[in-house]
Amino acid sequence: MIKEYQLLIGDRSVTFKYESEDVIATLKSKPFPEIKNEEDIVKNALEKPIDSAPIRSIIRPKDKVCILFSDMTRLWVRHHVFMPFILEELKRAGVKDENVCAICGNGDHRDNTEEEFKTLLGERSYAFLKGRIYNHHARDKKENIYLGKTTFGTPVEINRMVLEADKVILTGGIVHHFLDGFGGGKKAIMPGVSSRDSIMKNHSLALHPIPGKGLDPNVSAGIMRGNRLSEDSVEVASFVNPVFLVNSVVTTNHKIAFIAAGNYITAHEKGAAFCNEHYSVSIKTLADLTIVSCGGYPADINFYQTYKTLYNAERATKPGGVILLLSESREGMGNDDFYHMFTDYSNNAEREKALRENYTIGGHMAFHDALMAEKFHIFVMSSLPDKQIKEAGMTPIKSIEEGIARASEILGEHPSTYIIPHGHEVFPILK
Repeated sequence: MIKEYQLLIGDRSVTFKYESEDVIATLKSKPFPEIKNEEDIVKNALEKPIDSAPIRSIIRPKDKVCILFSDMTRLWVRHHVFMPFILEELKRAGVKDENVCAICGNGDHRDNTEEEFKTLLGERSYAFLKGRIYNHHARDKKENIYLGKTTFGTPVEINRMVLEADKVILTGGIVHHFLDGFGGGKKAIMPGVSSRDSIMKNHSLALHPIPGKGLDPNVSAGIMRGNRLSEDSVEVASFVNPVFLVNSVVTTNHKIAFIAAGNYITAHEKGAAFCNEHYSVSIKTLADLTIVSCGGYPADINFYQTYKTLYNAERATKPGGVILLLSESREGMGNDDFYHMFTDYSNNAEREKALRENYTIGGHMAFHDALMAEKFHIFVMSSLPDKQIKEAGMTPIKSIEEGIARASEILGEHPSTYIIPHGHEVFPILK
């Protein structure tokens, strides 16, 4: 039976017809519990933290307290909802206002502006902290203090102001993350407030220990234990020894569904389990064809951000199969390191060699995209110039119908198919 399906690209939706009997499933995240009041979720979590006393019981009146928070790339975390409750806990502990500061753990990203701080933290928290909110600068040698090395050989260089605090509180949000397994937790420190040298050495652990073998399969979304990069990040964080964590898990409708509060390792693990429960989808088989959209703007703002959608689609598709990808990419490729990894090297052996000599996250993502382009036939519907799509080893198409027709030429009639409307958030797990 022919059915109509609808997918988003940029600000518009496109409809196409497809044989429903060929569709194994339309993969979507699981429904979240009804969110009646985000503030109540925050208050309850802070009153009954995981493996920890409440904030007010572990902070002393004379303590200097540093709160780490995420930058504008993590606006979805909803710091503005839970930050006032953290500040209220510090007030109940008797901490003087001037002894509380907040540092934006922006890793190696750009500085955030005062207006962005206000947006991130909310007007109330921003007004309280104004004058004591700082950007981290990963490339400033004077700002980051060397503390030693991890067992993985990563030099631990941490923001001086973080180290000068008596107590450090981590905040952030939990999602599947292609390097650390899950976002949030120790990532507030590594890469949040670490030096660029520390970050790149840590992130280079994503490469297979044996040169020539590409990426380490255990450095993957959904894996923390046995993931060398994640375990190294935990070691880096142990040099700081944070006293408390507040992390959110946010629904597809941008509401807080869960707050992980308490011990920065075990509370984060509970939040990761909740995230995995709702954003992962169990599948029994891989498909010949996966038709996937990023979910429209801003998830498909550029091809760099599209990496997450391709990463998830790979997990649902047979080697040698077809991925039909919708990504408007109105702002182009989105990252110079990412783009030049495609254009400056003629094959993946050269790309891997370059990445081992000079690791960058953009280069890593492009290398993985190029590996996927060898593993699958990838057809891309976007506003990118055809030349750029071909440089990435993929094939440009002008419509879904064209992609389906070309997939049939490769796979034959009636290929087994997954349709993924929001590929950036759905994490397939093959059982």
